[in-house]
Amino acid sequence: MKAYTQPIPEGSLIETALERIDYQDSFGIQTSAQVDVVQLPPLFFKLFPTWFMGLMYLREAIAGLIGLKTGRGIDVRAQLRDFTGTIGESIALFQVMGRSEEEILTGENDRHLDFRLSFFARPCEHGTELILSTSVQYNGWLGRAYFLPVKPVHRLIVPIILKRMARYLERNATMFPSGAQ
Repeated sequence: MKAYTQPIPEGSLIETALERIDYQDSFGIQTSAQVDVVQLPPLFFKLFPTWFMGLMYLREAIAGLIGLKTGRGIDVRAQLRDFTGTIGESIALFQVMGRSEEEILTGENDRHLDFRLSFFARPCEHGTELILSTSVQYNGWLGRAYFLPVKPVHRLIVPIILKRMARYLERNATMFPSGAQ
């Protein structure tokens, strides 16, 4: 099981989610599990590797010092547990900005950049194709400077988490046969 780069799915909500795109990528993986798209955002945040959580804590500390939005005071565990994918609902630092049968579009606008992350699940020959697509719009030099070290980590971590998601869904397919958790 291997994650791969791929084009943004045709008709995806992320295609028109930002006024301008300064960075964009899309990664996919196939799983034999039958998946409901509402499962994906909570799994994404639950399956961060330990080393990546360390980087996220560092990001929070630095972001707070320079006046960017942080996750301080957010009860992420409750958000993950109770997530329904409703537009306007929050999950971690992001909020749900769009929804279709196959996709949940999340994102956040901050003074340094606007960020969108699309969770897409569509049937494929052997089960479900999971697709994570990202779009970023820089808001000036701070956004460019911020994303410079983030970009290589992002391109590394998204396929890792995607693979973890697919494995988790396959291992737990018998626990959640209807696709709901």
